[in-house]
Amino acid sequence: MGSKTVVGGYEGNRWSALRGLYRRAMRMRVRLFFRDDNRLRVEKIDGVGIIVLPDVFNGVRLRTGAFLAETLSAAMISPGARVLDLGTGSGIGAIFAARYAARVVATDINPAAVRCAQINALAQHLDHKIETRVGDLFAPVRAEQFDLVLFNPPYFRGKPRSPLDAAWRSVDVFDRFLRELPAHLTPTGRAFVVLSSDGEIADALAEAKHLSTRVVRRRDFINEILAVYEIRCVE
Repeated sequence: MGSKTVVGGYEGNRWSALRGLYRRAMRMRVRLFFRDDNRLRVEKIDGVGIIVLPDVFNGVRLRTGAFLAETLSAAMISPGARVLDLGTGSGIGAIFAARYAARVVATDINPAAVRCAQINALAQHLDHKIETRVGDLFAPVRAEQFDLVLFNPPYFRGKPRSPLDAAWRSVDVFDRFLRELPAHLTPTGRAFVVLSSDGEIADALAEAKHLSTRVVRRRDFINEILAVYEIRCVE
């Protein structure tokens, strides 16, 4: 915004106040999104059209899904890799991972989201690489292991009010993800998880001593800071 930030001084306080106002405005936007986003949309991410059905989390409008998908590259995903896109939503992560991977399994607890991901896989001519399954977290992939797991988790704690709201809030989804992740990674496997500074689950990642983490991408959007974490098992 062009102003110098002085920690503890007037400029720092002004920046903090502006950030707080913007955060409240964005939270209002999110509430309106969940109240009235009940129509089919077509979003664009890097020139790719993504169909978003009613009652499916829109990871482009709310940017976390797009932010995670845009992080992926050929340098991160080998041609023979098997990828799991947990909580796939409209299938953004699966679509972008399938550009590089040999096989992608996309799961979601919301049946509408799985249908949406199937439609997008067909629309992008990637249905030969992407398999969709309905279920909670790792339940649809019992005993399977992956080279890469993608996850855009629900950021807020609480009981979801609807299948769509389950993409936004949960009692314990992220905690269970961190516990169960090691069993579903290959010996050299890793996970990419996108987190928001406006969420309520980052502490769980910091407390997971059986996992090592590093930030592979970070961006300040004023109202929130998004970061993609690479997660590996501690040997």
